[in-house]
Amino acid sequence: MFEPNILSKTARCVWLAVMVCSVSFVQAKDRGDRELPARRPFSNVAIGVNAGTVGFGASVATPLCSHISLRGGFAVAPFSYSYTYDDFDLSDILSDIPDIPGSVIDRLNDVELGLKAELQMTSGHLLFDIVPFRRGNSSFFISAGFYFGTGKLITVSGRFDDATMRELDKAGVDITKLSIEIGDVKAGMNPDGSVSADLKVRSVKPYVGLGFGRAIPRRRVGFRFELGALFHGTPEVVSDNISPNSKELSDVNKFLKDFKVYPQLNFQVTVRLLKDKTKK
Repeated sequence: MFEPNILSKTARCVWLAVMVCSVSFVQAKDRGDRELPARRPFSNVAIGVNAGTVGFGASVATPLCSHISLRGGFAVAPFSYSYTYDDFDLSDILSDIPDIPGSVIDRLNDVELGLKAELQMTSGHLLFDIVPFRRGNSSFFISAGFYFGTGKLITVSGRFDDATMRELDKAGVDITKLSIEIGDVKAGMNPDGSVSADLKVRSVKPYVGLGFGRAIPRRRVGFRFELGALFHGTPEVVSDNISPNSKELSDVNKFLKDFKVYPQLNFQVTVRLLKDKTKK
């Protein structure tokens, strides 16, 4: 068995070794921070590609000082969903058309409309990345700025194909009396057999976020993770095919008042183009 005094000596040695290593680490860290070059305005450039909840895109970043970088770029969200709407109620319309053959009624009862819902998130951004810790040498950053682009968030649109238009015209159906239901909201058809509705937001959206990773990486290639929020205002469903006095539309827009923020989750790979130069 080990004697108590031997254990105490061992513990003191281990503690002393830990303290020496800790002091050496702190000194090396401070020395490394001092040796990192202070960045001059526009002294370097990094390009990046990113993917996230605002879509896929690219950006360019340059330092303004050791604590702040300027970042600009764009993103597109090529997301869409196509589906078929076939829940038309033709009974009232066809009852007003005399002597229509039963075979024609059967065909018209199977009328379909192709609809497409698209996420309209094509946008540009201009952001300031602020590094508050370690004299600007930390990988933690706070970001603030603006996203700008289309004032639409989602678009739903569709149009009858030519064959369906001919069948409806031949049967004497007034297309403008047809309607589709988007959720609980009814949207009437245009004379050309088309229909559309938009979810509108602000075209300029303030943004704040935070993350880890350097705008100008120390090495040639770096990685960044960012989490933030776009303040796009109160979303509103707008359509020329929906009566502005519709109670259902009013109820939907009241419900949307609680969704004024769009979440941003972004992953980015950055490439530094130049070597850092020390500030003189």
